[in-house]
Amino acid sequence: MNEQTKRIWLKRVLLVKVLLTLFAWGLPSLLAPEPFLSLFGLSMPEDPTFLRLFGAAVTAFGVAYWFAYRDPVQNRAILQAGIADNGLITLTIIVLAFTRGLESWFIGLSGALTGLFCVAFILLMPSRQRAV
Repeated sequence: MNEQTKRIWLKRVLLVKVLLTLFAWGLPSLLAPEPFLSLFGLSMPEDPTFLRLFGAAVTAFGVAYWFAYRDPVQNRAILQAGIADNGLITLTIIVLAFTRGLESWFIGLSGALTGLFCVAFILLMPSRQRAV
C-alpha cells in the first residue's frame, strides 16, 4: 500500500477513533448519570471521582486524536502514543476478562475496538518526513 492510500485509510480510522473516544468513552465517563451508564451494563461507583477523572483524560486524548486526524504526519507522536494507549487498554481488558470476568458487554466490545485501533495505527503509521 502506498503512502497516499495509507494516509487516506489512516484518516478514516482516526475519524472513527475521535468519535468513539469522545462520545462512547470520554464524555460518558466524564458526564453521564447512572441511568445512562446502566444502558451499557456499567455501574456507577459509590465515589465517581476516579470515573470522572478517567473521562476527562479520555476526552483529552480524543482531542489529541482530532489533531492527528487533521495532520497525521505532523502529529505522528500522537499515533505512537495511541499504539501504547490502545494496546495497554486491550491487554488490561484481556487480563481482567480471564482473571475476574467483565462487568459488561460494552467493556468487551471496547477491548476489541481498541485492539483493532492499535493494529491499524501500527499498519498505517505514516513515514517520517525529513525536515527541510
